[in-house]
Amino acid sequence: MIGYVKTAEDKDKKRRKHYVCANCGALITESGALFKINGSDEHSYTNPAGVRCNFMTVLECENVLVHEDLYTEHSWFPAYGWRFLLCQVCLLHLGWKWDAVESNAAPDGFFGVLLDSVKTVSPEE
Repeated sequence: MIGYVKTAEDKDKKRRKHYVCANCGALITESGALFKINGSDEHSYTNPAGVRCNFMTVLECENVLVHEDLYTEHSWFPAYGWRFLLCQVCLLHLGWKWDAVESNAAPDGFFGVLLDSVKTVSPEE
């Protein structure tokens, strides 16, 4: 006899979500832009100042300002340098943009958006 187990589908994960600035509500990114690096699209690292940073990685952001200075020291992703990422509307620190500093790195760049700096809303809101 062949049996199977029907698992409940997580409909919430299939619904598209928008992520907006927690301070001003500006649209920052959406769930379709999530990007896995090192096997995950959610990460948790501690910076040199001892601050725990929980963030998601995405390929696209909007309504953001990317600082011009690129830093390679203390990068959590060795093939990438990082820049500060701010909300274009209210200047809240949203996270970082990582840009490739090694020719074999793919993709050329991605964003790390701090989970505490955004709120999740449905596209209908």
